[in-house]
Amino acid sequence: MNEKVIAVALVALVAFGGIAAVAQPVAASSTQPSANDEHVVEQDGECYPIEALTSSGTVEAFYDYRNHETHPEDVDRMYSSYGTEHLQEDNTSVLFLHEGTDGMSLVMIHDQVDGDTTGGVATFEITGAPAEAEWVVQDDLYDSEENMVEWYDEDGWLGADWIWSEARTDGGAIQGGLNDDFAMTIHPAFNEDAALYDVEDIYDPDFHENGTIDDWEVLSGDSDDPDRTDLDLDEPVTIRTGSCDGPSVSYDQPGDGDTDELTATIDGADASDEIALQPLSGTDSVATFDDITMTDVDGNGSVTFANDADGLPDTPSDIETFSSLSVTSDSLEDSSATVSFSVDADTLEEHQLSPDEVALYEADGDEWEQVPTSVTDQTGSEYRYSADISSLEGLMIGEQQEQLTDDDSADGTDSSGADDDGASSMPGFAVGSALSALAVLCVALAARTRLSQ
Repeated sequence: MNEKVIAVALVALVAFGGIAAVAQPVAASSTQPSANDEHVVEQDGECYPIEALTSSGTVEAFYDYRNHETHPEDVDRMYSSYGTEHLQEDNTSVLFLHEGTDGMSLVMIHDQVDGDTTGGVATFEITGAPAEAEWVVQDDLYDSEENMVEWYDEDGWLGADWIWSEARTDGGAIQGGLNDDFAMTIHPAFNEDAALYDVEDIYDPDFHENGTIDDWEVLSGDSDDPDRTDLDLDEPVTIRTGSCDGPSVSYDQPGDGDTDELTATIDGADASDEIALQPLSGTDSVATFDDITMTDVDGNGSVTFANDADGLPDTPSDIETFSSLSVTSDSLEDSSATVSFSVDADTLEEHQLSPDEVALYEADGDEWEQVPTSVTDQTGSEYRYSADISSLEGLMIGEQQEQLTDDDSADGTDSSGADDDGASSMPGFAVGSALSALAVLCVALAARTRLSQ
C-alpha cells in the first residue's frame, strides 16, 4: 500500500511539471550558426544581396595588418593591411563580410597601401552590434603618439575615428555574434565630416594631407575578384542576415555619444516573421539582456531601449534585483517577444541563489509581473535564460518570487498564482504545486501507516 501511495506522489510530480525538469538547464549554444545564411546590404531604400568573402584562415590572417610591433624591419610594414592589397583601390573605402576558420566577421578598409593616395580621415559608428561583438583587427593599434586612431566599444555600438597618411590604409574587423542573425547599421563620416578632420590637438592634423575618400564600395562573392557595389558616402548602411524580401531592421546613430539609448526601426514585417533585435545590456553588468526576438509584428514600427530606470515601476523591496531595461515601442502594441538574458554565476553564488531561482519581470503599469523563465545554457561564468513577454514597457531581472497566497491574488491571479488564462505569473509555480501535492500525499501516507499499526 505504501508503494502505491508513493507512486501516486510521483505521478503528481510529473503532472505538475516535475522538479527535475525545471531545475535542469537545456543545452542550447549561442554560438551555433544561423539557419539563415543569406546577407544583404541596405542603403537609402536600396537592397543588395551579398556573399561573404571566404578564406582558409582567420580574419586577422586575411587582413594581415603590419606595423613595427608586429613585423621585423626587413618585412614591408607600412602600418597597413597587406592581405587585402588585391581588394584595395586609391581613395576608396571597401566593406565586406569575411568567413574563415574563426567564423563571420565584418571588415572595412580605407585606401590602398603603396598606392597613389595622400591619406584621409573617416569615422564609423556601428549600432546594433551583437553584445559579444568586438574589434578583433585594429588598423592602427600600437604605442606611439603618432597612433591617432580612436577606438570605441560601447554598449550597443562600436566605432572608430581613423586618420592615415599617404600610401597607407586604415580600417579594422569586427567579430562576435555574426554567426547568428544580426543587423548592424554603419553611420559613416568621411573627409571633412570625420571626427578627426582638422583637429588641432592631435599629433598632426595635416597627417592626411587633405586626402579624400571618393568612393565607398561593398564587396561580395569571390575573395580574389569580388563583385563591387557603389555606396553613398553620406548615408547610413545596414548589413544584416536575411533577404531583400524579408523585414528590415536598422539602428539609429547614438546622439552626441549617448550610449544609454538605442532605437531599432522595423520595416516591412509580416506577422509570421521572427525579428531579432539587439537591446542594450541593462543597468548592471552582473545581469545582461542579450537579445530580443519579436513576433506578431505587422508592418512598420520601432523599439527604443534605454539603460535608465526612470519611468519604470519601483524595484520590489522583498526580492533581490539585478538589472533593468526601459523599453518603449511605436506601433507594436500587439506584438510579443522572447527575451534572452545572462546572469553572472558568481553573483548567484554571492546571493545564495540557485540558477532556477532567477526570473524575468515585465512592467505592467505601476507594477512588475513575473513571467515564466527557463535556464537555457550554462558556462563556467554565467547562466543564460529565456522568457516570453507580452508587453514592451520595461524589463527587470531578479530573484524569483515566492508562490502567491490568497491574500496576494488581487492582481487577477487565483490563489495558485495562475492568471485568468490558467498561466502562472511565477516560473516556480510548477515546483511549488508539485511540492504541495507531495506534502499532502506524505501526510496521507503517515496517517495510513499509523492506522495500520
